[in-house]
Amino acid sequence: MGAVLLLPQPAYSADAFKALKGNWSGSGSARFTGGQSEKLRCSARYSGSSQNLSLNVKCASSSANINLTGSLAANGNKVSGNWAENSFGLSGSANGSSTGSSVRLRISGSTTGFLTLSVSGNRHNFSITSQGTSLTGVTVNMGRR
Repeated sequence: MGAVLLLPQPAYSADAFKALKGNWSGSGSARFTGGQSEKLRCSARYSGSSQNLSLNVKCASSSANINLTGSLAANGNKVSGNWAENSFGLSGSANGSSTGSSVRLRISGSTTGFLTLSVSGNRHNFSITSQGTSLTGVTVNMGRR
């Protein structure tokens, strides 16, 4: 009888994309240069296949709207794509990786920073950090709708 070698299975973006797909809503905060912060109400919709993910995240505060759209493609655990934020007139590319049910991307273009998407059960955490714009960060916790 021969020996069996068990190798760890690589993490694939399909797991994260599958976990994100659907409609979400929740609340969080936006941070601006100068240290100001505002409460946000947000909704998100993710759709696509195991290899592609479209995102549409809309948030509103008392003085600002955030409308982030994007299209991501997976190759194993590597993720890349494009994004746009229409309210602030920003856009660019995104590159990063996924592990389990989370995706971490470095964003570049009109601004630089990070976008992190993670899911745990029926909870979704969405966060952005950015440099070079008046909006320096967004953190939102959402539940499935």
